[in-house]
Amino acid sequence: METKKQLETIPPLKRGQLNSYSPADIKRWGVQRFLDEVCEKEPIQIPDLGFTKEENQRMDQILQHEREASANGL
Repeated sequence: METKKQLETIPPLKRGQLNSYSPADIKRWGVQRFLDEVCEKEPIQIPDLGFTKEENQRMDQILQHEREASANGL
Protein backbone atom coordinates (compact mmCIF):
# COMPACT_ATOMS: atom_id res chain seq x y z
CA MET A 1 0.00 0.00 0.00
CA GLU A 2 1.45 3.38 -1.04
CA THR A 3 1.67 6.12 1.55
CA LYS A 4 0.35 9.65 1.09
CA LYS A 5 3.87 11.11 0.66
CA GLN A 6 4.54 8.72 -2.23
CA LEU A 7 1.33 9.73 -4.01
CA GLU A 8 1.64 13.49 -3.57
CA THR A 9 3.31 15.32 -6.46
CA ILE A 10 6.25 17.60 -5.67
CA PRO A 11 6.09 20.81 -7.75
CA PRO A 12 9.19 21.04 -9.98
CA LEU A 13 11.65 23.93 -9.81
CA LYS A 14 10.92 26.68 -12.32
CA ARG A 15 14.09 27.90 -14.01
CA GLY A 16 14.69 31.63 -13.86
CA GLN A 17 12.25 32.07 -10.98
CA LEU A 18 12.57 32.21 -7.23
CA ASN A 19 11.54 28.81 -5.91
CA SER A 20 10.73 27.97 -2.32
CA TYR A 21 9.31 24.99 -0.51
CA SER A 22 8.04 24.97 3.04
CA PRO A 23 9.94 22.85 5.55
CA ALA A 24 6.65 21.19 6.50
CA ASP A 25 6.08 20.14 2.86
CA ILE A 26 9.62 18.77 2.53
CA LYS A 27 9.23 16.82 5.76
CA ARG A 28 5.85 15.46 4.60
CA TRP A 29 7.27 14.38 1.22
CA GLY A 30 10.45 13.00 2.78
CA VAL A 31 13.79 14.75 2.46
CA GLN A 32 15.45 12.11 0.28
CA ARG A 33 12.49 11.93 -2.12
CA PHE A 34 12.42 15.75 -2.30
CA LEU A 35 16.15 15.93 -3.11
CA ASP A 36 15.88 13.10 -5.65
CA GLU A 37 13.07 14.86 -7.51
CA VAL A 38 14.15 18.49 -7.28
CA CYS A 39 17.96 18.56 -7.35
CA GLU A 40 20.05 18.55 -10.50
CA LYS A 41 21.41 15.15 -11.47
CA GLU A 42 24.33 16.51 -13.51
CA PRO A 43 27.05 18.94 -12.40
CA ILE A 44 26.11 22.59 -12.85
CA GLN A 45 27.83 24.11 -15.88
CA ILE A 46 29.09 27.62 -15.20
CA PRO A 47 28.74 29.74 -18.32
CA ASP A 48 31.66 31.69 -19.77
CA LEU A 49 31.27 35.15 -18.29
CA GLY A 50 33.81 36.74 -20.60
CA PHE A 51 36.53 37.50 -18.03
CA THR A 52 40.09 37.71 -19.31
CA LYS A 53 42.82 35.40 -18.01
CA GLU A 54 44.22 38.29 -15.96
CA GLU A 55 40.81 39.07 -14.43
CA ASN A 56 40.36 35.41 -13.48
CA GLN A 57 43.83 35.34 -11.89
CA ARG A 58 43.07 38.51 -9.91
CA MET A 59 39.76 37.07 -8.68
CA ASP A 60 41.56 33.86 -7.65
CA GLN A 61 44.09 35.96 -5.68
CA ILE A 62 41.32 37.88 -3.93
CA LEU A 63 39.52 34.67 -3.02
CA GLN A 64 42.75 33.16 -1.68
CA HIS A 65 43.37 36.23 0.48
CA GLU A 66 39.80 36.07 1.80
CA ARG A 67 40.20 32.37 2.65
CA GLU A 68 43.45 33.07 4.48
CA ALA A 69 41.93 36.00 6.39
CA SER A 70 38.91 33.87 7.35
CA ALA A 71 41.15 31.01 8.52
CA ASN A 72 43.08 33.49 10.68
CA GLY A 73 39.89 34.77 12.27
CA LEU A 74 40.00 38.20 10.67
